[in-house]
Amino acid sequence: MKNTFTFILFITFYFGSYAQNKTGSWTLQQLQARFTHKNYTEKVLLDFQKTMVRSEERPQLNEDIPGEVISWTGRNGDFSWHETYLIQKNKVQNVELIPKDNLFFKKLNSYASGQSKFSYGADLWSFAFVEKKLKDNFYLIGVVARSFSSMEDIITDDILIYDLKYKTRDFKEFKLVRFKDSRNEEWKEVGEY
Repeated sequence: MKNTFTFILFITFYFGSYAQNKTGSWTLQQLQARFTHKNYTEKVLLDFQKTMVRSEERPQLNEDIPGEVISWTGRNGDFSWHETYLIQKNKVQNVELIPKDNLFFKKLNSYASGQSKFSYGADLWSFAFVEKKLKDNFYLIGVVARSFSSMEDIITDDILIYDLKYKTRDFKEFKLVRFKDSRNEEWKEVGEY
């Protein structure tokens, strides 16, 4: 009887550990150990943990701005995605890092040449990351974006790939700061809007 109980306990522990490692979850203790900022509340970490339930594999964690911005990158089947969260007032809020506002694209497209234009579209943008918080309380974001040509069926040199740096305070309105063609080393600074 004792051996049977021990065997059942072992099997339960083994498969429980295996299942936990196969899912996208991180335990509360693992999250606490992983992040450098030590003042995240349990509520914040548990809410952040819940955002990863769709992931088949354990996501890669990023602490973009310790204590303020955390993110994860994961896979679900053939798809990869990146989620970023702003922590304010003990709450975890999902934020968008890819601009959608017309003013941003008007400014960016004023620098684009030929038939090539930039627009919002997941297939045109890499994962964006918050790089740092600036002195004026803006968040600086970095990304690589590809333009599209209005002549899709014609192979053209008008397709551009830019490294972009832009900033935001509210993750709704974005201001282009600088950019460079990914084949060059020289950054072009953007003037005021």
